[in-house]
Amino acid sequence: MAFCTISDIQSFLQIAVPAAKIAAAQGACDEATAIIQGYCFQVIELVEDDGLTVDCYGGTRIFLPELPVIEVSEVVEDGEMLDEDDDYKLGQHGILHRIGGYWPRGIQIVTVTYTHGWDPIPDDLIRLATRMAARAYQAGLKVDELGGIPGVSAMSLGDYSISFGGEGGAAGEGTLGASAAPLLLRSEKEALDRKYRVKGA
Repeated sequence: MAFCTISDIQSFLQIAVPAAKIAAAQGACDEATAIIQGYCFQVIELVEDDGLTVDCYGGTRIFLPELPVIEVSEVVEDGEMLDEDDDYKLGQHGILHRIGGYWPRGIQIVTVTYTHGWDPIPDDLIRLATRMAARAYQAGLKVDELGGIPGVSAMSLGDYSISFGGEGGAAGEGTLGASAAPLLLRSEKEALDRKYRVKGA
């Protein structure tokens, strides 16, 4: 499910999306969501009873990759069901602690079934996704208006004139091709880093 809606885009840009552009606006919402998820290495939205099988290297901790972890419903270690009270405990930041022993060494040896993510999607994330989607939607309109010609910065009609410029975006920031619209701004990355991106990813 997209983190923002067409209605969010309309409210943000103070415009009405015409019927002919509904698919484009929805695509912008979906694209913004996918970019956020990819950057954060997280699904982010709520997923119930998600199964995860992991490699273990000993030690007493397993780091579950999707945050926040709401509940761990089942842990199977090398084919044996573990008991939550006696064998493992869920700690902070998605850390699954082994109680009274160590996780075994092995490939794909522990399977965890857990529920993770946000429901509803937090307001700050909706706002961020809306800004991204609005930017992508406007970029699509610009590309359509300019016939998909890359690098066009200005056009005129009388005594036809056209100006070209470099594709925009700060250094190191991806852009949407001919539209020159940054996919994810540095300020947006910083906002995601503070709360949603997996540390060390």
